[in-house]
Amino acid sequence: MNGPIEPAAGAQAVAREAAAREGPAAAREAPAGAPDAAPEPARVLRVILRVAVGMLGSGAPTDDIEHDMRSLARAFGLGPVQAAVNFSMVSISLDRGDRPPITAFHFVRDRTVDFDRLAALSQLVGRARTGALTLDDVEAGLAEVDAGRPAYRAVTTFLAPAMSALGSTIIFGGNALDALATLAVAVAIQPALIALDRTSLPPFFRVAFGAGASATLVAILVVLGVGIDGGLVLTGSLLRFLPGYALVSGFRDLVSGSIVSGTARLAEALVTGAAIAGGLALASRFAAVFGVQLLLDVEGPASWTPVVLVVAALLAVGGFAIQLGVPRREVAYAAALGAVAWSLHDVTAAWAHGDAALATFLAATLIGGGGRIVAQWRRSLPVLFVVPAILPLLPGLVLVQAMLAVTDVARLAGLIDAVAAALFIGVGVAIGDILVATVAGVRTRILVPAASAVAGGVDVLLVGRATRVFGGSGHSTNTAPAAEAEAPKAGRTTAR
Repeated sequence: MNGPIEPAAGAQAVAREAAAREGPAAAREAPAGAPDAAPEPARVLRVILRVAVGMLGSGAPTDDIEHDMRSLARAFGLGPVQAAVNFSMVSISLDRGDRPPITAFHFVRDRTVDFDRLAALSQLVGRARTGALTLDDVEAGLAEVDAGRPAYRAVTTFLAPAMSALGSTIIFGGNALDALATLAVAVAIQPALIALDRTSLPPFFRVAFGAGASATLVAILVVLGVGIDGGLVLTGSLLRFLPGYALVSGFRDLVSGSIVSGTARLAEALVTGAAIAGGLALASRFAAVFGVQLLLDVEGPASWTPVVLVVAALLAVGGFAIQLGVPRREVAYAAALGAVAWSLHDVTAAWAHGDAALATFLAATLIGGGGRIVAQWRRSLPVLFVVPAILPLLPGLVLVQAMLAVTDVARLAGLIDAVAAALFIGVGVAIGDILVATVAGVRTRILVPAASAVAGGVDVLLVGRATRVFGGSGHSTNTAPAAEAEAPKAGRTTAR
C-alpha cells in the first residue's frame, strides 16, 4: 500500500502499512486482528468525556476535571486538546490541523456528591496517565465504576448522618441529653429522606422537607417538656443540609477563573439555603401555635474537656465523610483534619478575643493546605478531605439565619455576613491548597533535579531556556544553547 490512507481505514490500516514497509517478518508479527497501536481520536475523546461526566456528576471541582481531561489526551497520544467544564456541561475538542476538528460535549443534569465514585474515577485517570492502562482497560474500568457497589453497608449509611449530628451538637456546647435528642431526630427522619432520594422530586423540595421535619421534631420534644436546648439540637439537626460544599466550591471556582461554574455553584448554595429557610419557617409557624420559638444556636452552656471535644469533632466529620461517600481508607484522615482544624479555630478565637472571621480563615487555610498534603501522601484527591473537614466551620448557616431574619435590614446584613463567611472559608481553603501545590511543584521541578544533579557531579543545571548560567568556575551571560556548547570545553557537565 503506497497511496494515502483514507480516514475510514483507521489505525489498523496504519499498523498494516508500517508492517508492510518493514518486511514480511514484521507483517507476520502484526496480524490484522492485533490490537490497535494508536486508538482512534474519536474513541479516545468519548472515553475522556465519559470520565469527565462521571467526575462532574460526583462532585469534582471544574479545574481538576479539565486538568485530568488534558492529561488523558496526552496519555493516549492526542496532543493538546481544548477542555472546558462548567456547572452542567463538559466539552472537549481536538484540532487535527488540515483535517476537520473533532468536538464532543455532554450535559450533566444530575449531580450527586459521591466521593467513592469520584475516587475510583481518579484512580483510573492516574493509572492511565502513567501508561499502566490501555484504552480498553479504561473502558472496562468505567463499566465497573458505573456498576459499582455502594461504598458502605446500608446500616452504616443510615447511621452516619445521625452520628455526625450527635458529634456536632457536643462541639457546639450541647450536653449529653442535647446530643441524644439530635441523634434521635436524625434517625427518625432518615427513612423518609432515603425514600425521597429514590424519587424524581427536585432537591429543593427534598431539602425543604428534611429541614422542616427536623425542626418539627425538635419543637415536639420541647413541647413535651424534654429538657433540651432547642436551638442547639436544631442546629445539629440541620448541619447535614447546609450548602457548605456548594459555597466553598463556588468561591474556589471563582478564584481559579471559572466564572460561570463558580457563579452557578453559588446560586445553587443560595437556592439550597432558601429551601432550608422555607422548611424551617413552616415548622416555626407550627411551633408558635404551641408557644415554642425555634432559633438557631451554636453556643451552648456545656463545658467539655478538650479530649471529649476532639472525639466529638472526629465523630462529626467522620460521619459526614461517610455520608458523602468518602472511601473507607480515607475517612480517618478526613476526620483527623477536621478535628485539628476545629481545635485551631477554637484556640485562635480565644487568642483573638472572639474574632470569628480570623479563626475561620486560619482554620480554612489549614484545611486547604492539609487536604493537599494528605492527598499527595495518600495519592488521592484533596476534595475527599477538604469537604468533610469544613463541617465544623458551619458553612451556610449564616445564610439560613439571614433568610429567617424578621426585617429587611437584618436580612441584608445577614446576607452580607453570609457572603463574608463563605468568602473566608472558600478563599482560605484555596490559599492553603495553592501554597502547598506551589511549594510541591518547586520541589519536584527544581529542587529535586538540582540536588540529583549536584550529587551526580553536574556543575551546570539548565531547568529551562535561560539567558544566564551560573555554576562551575564562574558565570556566563551566554544563551542556553551557547552555554551547552561551552560547558564541554570547560570540562564541565551540563544537564537539562
